[in-house]
Amino acid sequence: MHVGLFGGSFNPPHLAHLIVAETVREQFGMDRVWWIPAYRPPHKPGEALATPEQRLEMTRRAAAGNPGFEVADLEVRRAGTSYTVETLRALQAEHPGHTFSLIIGSDSLRDFDAWHRPEEIVARVPLIVYKRPGSAAARLDPNLAARVHFADAPLLEISGTEIRARLRTGRSIRYLVPDAVRAYIDEHGLYRE
Repeated sequence: MHVGLFGGSFNPPHLAHLIVAETVREQFGMDRVWWIPAYRPPHKPGEALATPEQRLEMTRRAAAGNPGFEVADLEVRRAGTSYTVETLRALQAEHPGHTFSLIIGSDSLRDFDAWHRPEEIVARVPLIVYKRPGSAAARLDPNLAARVHFADAPLLEISGTEIRARLRTGRSIRYLVPDAVRAYIDEHGLYRE
């Protein structure tokens, strides 16, 4: 089984996440995309996050209804800082017959050398990269270039930062997040402060 691993803070998961995940799944012939909400993303230390459990539940609601999507809770269960390499080790040990690819944004590719053990990550899995607004093309190390594949996904200017800002100012997020995610945010009063 070919599985795309789509990690992130998902603070909150939004329509651009869904479109990218489905586009990548289809373009690269993946059987599934596993969404993996981070317990604590190492690259967002000062960002105000909904709780890991809330982000996990919103991600479940966002991915529901697509048989090609599953939500994995291993980083939330593991707690602590979520390092991709540790997640890859665990998943490859648990699912030795699966082929994994890591789905990341072009902004993450630009900063990839700052990730924890990037050389081990690319030795373990290829990277599937989708374009993010405002992210310039990265110069790729020749050793990395052979392991990077670019997705032909639409460039959508939807971000969790913008969604949270809209909520703080009382503006609508309709059509930016799935209705089930919007209902959860409203029910729990998230991102209002």
